[in-house]
Amino acid sequence: MRSFKIFFNESNSKRINIIAWHASKKPFDLPFLESKIGSQNDEGFSGRGFYFFGNEKDTEFAVRNGFKRSFQINLNNAFNLDKNDIFSKDTDKPFKQYRDEETLRLLNEGYDGSFRTLNGRLDEICVFSFKSKGFDGNGKIKSEGDWIKI
Repeated sequence: MRSFKIFFNESNSKRINIIAWHASKKPFDLPFLESKIGSQNDEGFSGRGFYFFGNEKDTEFAVRNGFKRSFQINLNNAFNLDKNDIFSKDTDKPFKQYRDEETLRLLNEGYDGSFRTLNGRLDEICVFSFKSKGFDGNGKIKSEGDWIKI
């Protein structure tokens, strides 16, 4: 599969079609549950949704001695946080409220996820999900392979 950098430069768009990795302390199954958003690491500094790494090795930094699984991620219009990190803006609101409001705004503008790069490669993808508002990120994620212990 082509690297994210090459794909992004060739397509000159915000479309992402890539194998990415999700990790958890415990075995997990599909569909992903919104009730679990933010339960493993942090509150989600790339939006409200499900998080994936562009590189399998990066899962080790997020979850030690856990479980990882690869997924086919297909986003038609991902927001580039490298150019405008809206989730790091100063605000008087509690972070979760601000994150949810900004995620909903992006969803209503047609974005279906966000991403960050590091040293020219895909670092993190957030597939937005907000089922109570009709945005289901599970429709953008397809399972690949079996459980693998890290």
